Amino acid sequence: MKVAVLAEQNFNLIDGSTIWLLNVCKLLAREEDFEVELLLTHPLENPVLAQELPDRVRIRDARILLETAGIADTQLRPETLTDVLSAWEDQIGAYDRFFVRGTDYLTRMLHSETLSARLVIYAPSAIPDLAEPEPDWIRLGRANRVPVVVQSETGKHALESLLDYPAHIVHVVPPIVFASDPPRRDPTQPATLCYSGKIDLHYGLDWLIGICDQIAADPDLGIRVIAGKDTWRTRYPDFFKQMDRFRAKVAAGEMPGATLVSNVSHAEAKRQMGLADFAYCLRHDRYDDVIEISTKIVEFCTLGVPPILNDNALNRDLFGADYPYLVDIVTDDVGARILGFMRGRGGAEYAAAQARIAEIAQRFSAEKLADRLGRAVRGYPSGKPSLVSEPRHVHIATHERKFLRQFVDRINGDAGVSLSWETWSSTVKPDGRPMVPAKADTVFCEWCCQNAVWHSNNKRPGTKLIVRLHRFEAFRDFPALVNWNNVDALIVVSDWFRDRMIERHRVDPDRIHVLPQYIDWHGLQRPKLPEARFTLGLVGINPFEHKRFDRAIAFFRALRARDDRFTLAVRSAMPWEIAWVWDRQDDTRAQFEKLFSEIYDDPDLAANVRFDPAGPDMEEWYRGVGTILSSSDSEGCHTSVIEGMASGCLPVVYDWPGARSLFSPHVYADMEDAIPDVIDFADQSDLDMARNRLAQNVALHDVEIFTQTFFTL
Repeated sequence: MKVAVLAEQNFNLIDGSTIWLLNVCKLLAREEDFEVELLLTHPLENPVLAQELPDRVRIRDARILLETAGIADTQLRPETLTDVLSAWEDQIGAYDRFFVRGTDYLTRMLHSETLSARLVIYAPSAIPDLAEPEPDWIRLGRANRVPVVVQSETGKHALESLLDYPAHIVHVVPPIVFASDPPRRDPTQPATLCYSGKIDLHYGLDWLIGICDQIAADPDLGIRVIAGKDTWRTRYPDFFKQMDRFRAKVAAGEMPGATLVSNVSHAEAKRQMGLADFAYCLRHDRYDDVIEISTKIVEFCTLGVPPILNDNALNRDLFGADYPYLVDIVTDDVGARILGFMRGRGGAEYAAAQARIAEIAQRFSAEKLADRLGRAVRGYPSGKPSLVSEPRHVHIATHERKFLRQFVDRINGDAGVSLSWETWSSTVKPDGRPMVPAKADTVFCEWCCQNAVWHSNNKRPGTKLIVRLHRFEAFRDFPALVNWNNVDALIVVSDWFRDRMIERHRVDPDRIHVLPQYIDWHGLQRPKLPEARFTLGLVGINPFEHKRFDRAIAFFRALRARDDRFTLAVRSAMPWEIAWVWDRQDDTRAQFEKLFSEIYDDPDLAANVRFDPAGPDMEEWYRGVGTILSSSDSEGCHTSVIEGMASGCLPVVYDWPGARSLFSPHVYADMEDAIPDVIDFADQSDLDMARNRLAQNVALHDVEIFTQTFFTL
């Protein structure tokens, strides 16, 4: 797979962002199936970082890219980006993936259909400003289902919950560091504090410069500054006057124990960082809400050098609230705290900090993160064989794609499979005349509606026809009109539907395959919140006669009568938000109005039933749910129950047709019979083990297994 890496950063400069770019290239080069090229946005003039790239990474200088497109400029700019890439690919061949950092570049590429289909986004700061319009790169990326790499779980949750980004294409890859053997420190030498990075006032360098004289005056202390580029020199002249005085005093030898170097290689910088005893990583409070994990902090951890950090949410989450070197920059005397840390080297706090950073270094090792980044770029884990042994073209005919999205995302990651689409405007009417492309070898009818009827009666010799039947069409006339002799494989969602198709339509049993709707099993493996133990969940309440919300409320009322610790979370669109539900010419509206009146007229129910708006961030929602309900009169396979189990929820399922083949022994003819099981489950001492057993029961429903099975068919 040919991968182009493109970032707005100037690779001539040495700072945290360009070190990130270097490390990303090094990590991608570890993937044996990747051919990596770094597209520079500025002409290469300082080769310090470039010299550290692996031989497998090929550099493409900005000058060459621009000359290929006939553009006279000194750097690759967003407004010329698509023209440059088009001309470049015409010359050297197309890339399979573009891994891109920089919102202006991303926005341009997302407007290009040919580029967006191959794009993987890097978004270090994913929390949006909700007071501002949604960024174009988010809107377009979400619409085109473009994978995103973020640095932290917080960033992933922000994209999912605040921006409705599909969870399974948001990948968490923290800053990558490459471990090296740290140099031996001499405990008899002065306790040394090290800063490495750009010279930026807001990186707390005013505090650091403020204590340099005290450090220099103490023979037991030392300071080392590895200086990157100056940032905003003209904007903060007073600070840079202080910085220049510090530089001059160090150069003149007036500050014993102080060293300052600049423009050194990354390898040399790491060597010098590793000689220190403490890392200075404080920043002004403007950075307290940033969710980007500093590469430099992680590098210090891998070198065994404890960083001194702001006491903020990100650092507490990463290092633990008991990490001894957290500083409250608002209430603490910053200088005094730092000096106190340095003079306490070798004590119990120092040992505790070193133990903690050793744990963190393991989490950020290149070995652990290579597959994460590789999976984000290629679309599936490394080492997975292609879905097919020879190139295949699948033609998908459907009126509704909502149950195909993750399946298609997985296929798009496989170079051996190509897709085409045939859109039907309804269950009975195609958009134009149905036509199978000459290159298609397989036709997949998603939903067994008129699309399946047409293709089964107009099958082209030499092609395979696969039909997937859901609950919706199983009770309609379509299956009776299908020419089942021409269907190579029928996918149904449960044993009950298999038996129905055999009995009512005489479908050959050997052609029927039971595959419940797939889930992102791995994406649902998230730690539960404390409140999940006593929280029941119900997903979807529409329409009334199908979902039977009244049955769920009756069960919850009976449970509360036995044990008032429980609450109910309902995740659903409201019936009055859906015209075909609320405006029906039957008693649907009256039934809903009666039930909602019962809930809000009962103080106990009103206080303990919560309504959450519908949204795509289900993986995060299940974290707060311990028991998942299915109160319906009929379902296909009730995907929300399978998802809930994958997240570790106990299922309580009403005995709808087919439920026992999927969820036994958690199926009840009378849901109130499940009350003792719900209470016992919540009261288990080892609840995590019980949750894991439930999750393992549905591991075979993962989208990867479904996709492999499909191509076996």
